[in-house]
Amino acid sequence: MIFRTMLETDTSAATSLFVERYSDRRSKNPLYPPTLISDDAVRPLISEWLSNGHGVVAEQNGEMVGYLLGRETTGMGGINMSFTPEWAHATKAGSSGTLTGDLYTRWCRISERPESTLHMTIVFADEISAHDCFVQKGFGRHLIDGGRVVDGFKPGTSAVQVSQPTAAELDQVNALDAKLTTHLDQAPIYRPASPASFGRFSGGHTYDLSWITEPTKSIWVSREGDAITGFMSAEYGPQRPSSLKYPSLPQIEGAFLDSSFRGGGSANALLDALLGWVSETGGKYCTVDFETSNPEGSTFWLRNDFEPLLFTMTRRLDTRYGA
Repeated sequence: MIFRTMLETDTSAATSLFVERYSDRRSKNPLYPPTLISDDAVRPLISEWLSNGHGVVAEQNGEMVGYLLGRETTGMGGINMSFTPEWAHATKAGSSGTLTGDLYTRWCRISERPESTLHMTIVFADEISAHDCFVQKGFGRHLIDGGRVVDGFKPGTSAVQVSQPTAAELDQVNALDAKLTTHLDQAPIYRPASPASFGRFSGGHTYDLSWITEPTKSIWVSREGDAITGFMSAEYGPQRPSSLKYPSLPQIEGAFLDSSFRGGGSANALLDALLGWVSETGGKYCTVDFETSNPEGSTFWLRNDFEPLLFTMTRRLDTRYGA
């Protein structure tokens, strides 16, 4: 096995390797959309990331059997980090189970690479050996992107009152969304706060009339008398990971239920209403992302048949190693 620096001329081989693995993955699990199944879709991603980053490749008998590239970017509360997206690493089927870890080790040793105190990568959930390699190098799961089948879904009956909010009620929804932000910022989740320049990603949403009037968006609320006790929203096509960003794939964007109303079926009623909307609008699948350190969220989504598709993993380095 030969390891060497990744060059721009390696882009085509790396692209073919990734597309081969992703196409095989999608043939086994249709929850993965047809986003990264062609060279034309993947090659620009790898080329652009490499142009401002660093990579390594593994070759055996003159053939590329693996690659990994990462670059410095900003995220996780506005701090500098080294990031390797899900399409920025791949190994050939049947290769050594430790290959991803070997590639990461050699990538870490690139002397020209600027160091940061945070390394982040995204791994496909079925890449067990890659996941385990990153765990052995000090990574832990931070975020799960999950998906489930919705085709033909019919909402069940519930005693909980659920409906779409009126324009006058959006302020109440935004107040609940602010509580969601507070929930995610506190123990045990401790989501890093991002600067205001991150816009909507600095914490929460601003639910405006578009969430009532636009056909690609939907928001539902649960009620107790005159009070709105919770909400759940979804939108077609906003997913951040490239492999899940697809116009006809809706993403659940926000969900929160006042703690005093939990355990009474409101969350399930909200999800039923939202999935019913997805089915009625022609959606066959639906995705959601949630922090692994969020005990309420992770339990709820996994219990409701959202299958892990991607793991976002992080490794924090001692600050003495940061640039």
